Amino acid sequence: MRFNRRAGDFVMKKSIPLVALMAFALILFPALPALSSAQEDSGIKVYCNGDFRGSTAYIDSASGVGMVPLALIESFPGLRLNVRDNQAWFALNGRQLRTTIGSNDYTIDGQNKTWRCGLQSWRYGIAVPGRDLFEALGASVRWDGNERAIYIDALPPASTAPENLSEASLPLRLAFIQDEQLWLLDAGDPGVQPLSVPGSNVEQIIGWSPDGKWLAYLQRVNGEPFSGEKNLWVVSSDGQRRQCLDNLPMAYHTPVWSPAENIIAYQVQPENQADIQDIALRIAYPENGQWRYRELASSAERSLGSGLAWFPDGQSLAVSWVHDKNNLPELSRIDLQGRAGSLLVLPAALAGNYQDGMYIRDITGLKLSPDGRYLACFLGMNSSSMNADGMNLQIVDLQQRTLFPVGGALGYPEWVAWSPNSREAAVILGGGREASINKHLALVQIGEDGFKVRDLGETGRVDGRPVWAPDGSALYFSRGSESLAWEEEGRRQEAPVPGQQIFCRRTEQVQSLSNPGETQADYPLALSPDGRYLVMQRLDYVDLGALHLMDLKNGQTVKFMDNLQAQPGYYGNYYPDGVSVYWME
Repeated sequence: MRFNRRAGDFVMKKSIPLVALMAFALILFPALPALSSAQEDSGIKVYCNGDFRGSTAYIDSASGVGMVPLALIESFPGLRLNVRDNQAWFALNGRQLRTTIGSNDYTIDGQNKTWRCGLQSWRYGIAVPGRDLFEALGASVRWDGNERAIYIDALPPASTAPENLSEASLPLRLAFIQDEQLWLLDAGDPGVQPLSVPGSNVEQIIGWSPDGKWLAYLQRVNGEPFSGEKNLWVVSSDGQRRQCLDNLPMAYHTPVWSPAENIIAYQVQPENQADIQDIALRIAYPENGQWRYRELASSAERSLGSGLAWFPDGQSLAVSWVHDKNNLPELSRIDLQGRAGSLLVLPAALAGNYQDGMYIRDITGLKLSPDGRYLACFLGMNSSSMNADGMNLQIVDLQQRTLFPVGGALGYPEWVAWSPNSREAAVILGGGREASINKHLALVQIGEDGFKVRDLGETGRVDGRPVWAPDGSALYFSRGSESLAWEEEGRRQEAPVPGQQIFCRRTEQVQSLSNPGETQADYPLALSPDGRYLVMQRLDYVDLGALHLMDLKNGQTVKFMDNLQAQPGYYGNYYPDGVSVYWME
């Protein structure tokens, strides 16, 4: 079982027998009178807050206790748990319970007690005594013998509000998502608490405008998380003014701010167009107190791809066009008047044959160098599953119109960082869906004799999120011991790379800068323009942590935001920008 980047749910990793698949629908199971049946018995209905969840579980024949597979309760609302080295810990409603697998003894809030049947191994993993465990933790359970049904009343606990802990003025403005709600914090005002922005179903933060006066984000029209139509919104930094920039749904979720002025580029799917290939490129900008938009390009004759990036001067954009039966994948440059020119057509030998049914469909994740000459990008296949395992990272010399293959990598543009002088690109290479193993830091160096790739990884270690100092003198990144322990039953709430630290590389010297606990993990998020301060995210769980401000001049670190939800990415170790930082002068 693995963690799904988009849905935030666990999804199956391997084929599992039918009884296990049925068990995944069960949320809770009661203790039952002893029955003269086999060790495992099914056909018992389960309802959670009135919703039917499934009808399978098993009964311990010796005690008559209904046993629930541990995997079924790992996402129970408000429940925290961890099972390792035969020891189990549970917390819910302010109560904490500890026990040992195979033992009937347990401790709840410091008191020693005994239950009829404790945690035990079963054919697919570990099982818990459903009624006894959840009633001990304060949940309400009701058994209906006539219907052979268990009813559980377990209202989700109130979310702990994010909290600003700093009593000092900090040089930053912050935006983050909590329970699909957008929050803003002006940390320059000592002790001020985050401000909730009206509107629900907020799904993704795009980021701050160049002047820090506006924040762009995506808000779902309706439906379940990570599904359904999304619109592009902006809100002023004080939270007082909001506007939906376009009534049409987003086609690709990759809007980008101009680096030069308050203009945002984005792609929408025109009305009455069922075919997702029909895409329009637009820019939005403020005018006379209101945001307006105009169209730069459309897919009337050819489909736009997801690639989208501003050139450094803010006067034009790099865009991609998809591979179809008549055209190879292509990169173009479009200016603010909609005039377009070709940058590169992907060679047929690299793109593959459209007629064969497996080919490079799109050039995505565009990342331009500061001087605008080089473009890092990923070659995306016409298969989402294959792309999730990794894509071919390339660097395009836009002046020579040549390609340099860097290597296989997960398609995260956040894992590509250009040096300020455009002569090096720090990247994270390595294939495979698990971002917590086989991912290593590398440098693409550009010299007079061409491109070279230098591996900076360490055996048994995994890297992520490179960030350059503004003057190029240092490179910051995360590094920890490779791990797949988070895939194990009972450990899926853990930070995927426990003990992960932030490192700094200067010339050939690498130094650790952070000191998380053995179950925590640190990630660099944003570096101040003067290179003095670094905002880092410290995870306590896969989905919860805090923000710290590190003073790189004196090494001091201050925790300034607590109870902050994290947004796990593909398989638990990649964190999309659920937090956006704007540095103030």
